[in-house]
Amino acid sequence: MSSPVLWLAGSAPARRRAAALIARLSQSARVLTLGPAGDPAPDLVLGPAPDVTLALEACPPDLRPDALLVLEPNDPPAGAPGLPCPTLAWGGECAACDAPAPADPGAAARALLRAAEQGRAWPWLARVNVNLPLRDLLGRYRRLSATVAVNPEVYIDHQALERLSDADVAQARQAIQSRRVSVHLPFLDLSPGSPDPDIARASLERLNRAADWALQLGAAQAVAHLGYNADTHRDLGEFCRRLGGSFAPLARRLEQGGCRMVMENTFEPGPAVLLAAREAIVQAGGPAVGFCLDVGHAYCFSPTPLGEWWQGLAPQLQEMHLHDNDGSFDYHRPPGCGLVDWEFLGRSLAEQAEPPLLTMEPHAEPDLWAFLRGLEKVWGLPGPA
Repeated sequence: MSSPVLWLAGSAPARRRAAALIARLSQSARVLTLGPAGDPAPDLVLGPAPDVTLALEACPPDLRPDALLVLEPNDPPAGAPGLPCPTLAWGGECAACDAPAPADPGAAARALLRAAEQGRAWPWLARVNVNLPLRDLLGRYRRLSATVAVNPEVYIDHQALERLSDADVAQARQAIQSRRVSVHLPFLDLSPGSPDPDIARASLERLNRAADWALQLGAAQAVAHLGYNADTHRDLGEFCRRLGGSFAPLARRLEQGGCRMVMENTFEPGPAVLLAAREAIVQAGGPAVGFCLDVGHAYCFSPTPLGEWWQGLAPQLQEMHLHDNDGSFDYHRPPGCGLVDWEFLGRSLAEQAEPPLLTMEPHAEPDLWAFLRGLEKVWGLPGPA
């Protein structure tokens, strides 16, 4: 059995204070010190504003940490919540860490080694899907998705449609065959409800190709954006009529393949737009599609309070996208790192007879771990499945 890899993060004075601790740990572990330059020099210089997630993203697989010890709980490095391992604070409490470690070097060494051996549980991981671009599923996060039981929401973007093939999709299907799979259809610059028929046609061609791949991947649910903009689509009735004509056959084909389509809010000012779009799809001969409430979008892009969004969409709510922001932009921060009302959302979810699929939208691997910690922070540990 290989020795655990332990990361110790702190300034040069903190590293000096930890000399006895480092000596003890080095007897049974691979110890890497991280932090700003100084004497003693760290094994990895992180610069004057240390961020341990940069080290995580750059390090080879055999140097990924089994545990992190923050040497200065009052001044932790940025990114500690973004590590995939137990994080301990030496001799004190630290909001960025999972638990404290004793100040005594011997006791601290034993606590850190025990944490590294036990690892960290991720109770929310089985309860959520994680947005994962198809290119990354087959590329930079291939190893991660093979070793961590992530339920993917596979994002099929324009780059995937341009660069990948059905053979690549078959590889992805093999990699995630035992997982709960959903798909996010392309949306960037697409306008399936455009008054320009060529733009609408090109948008629908993209969506239909992605729908083919969604069915090949065995997705149970596919998220679509309306492409609505209030300044451009001033006649809501006409927009929904055009959108219904585009979305009805798309949703019907997905449904026939065992995949339900749900519509996500982006720049819509309130739920009325999505409700009208749903009705238009039904009138055009499509199935009664559901909704995906993106709580971050609702908070930063819409003047409508979150409670009104919930009231409008809850009866047909099939999915939620979970991320946070301060209202100024769509930052996709972990839950609890912005101003979204997670207490309201948790209470409202508990009242749902059939809870929607919960999907996190991190944009990098460290965000995944920070999002999982964030859900524990705002909602506690999940109840029985």
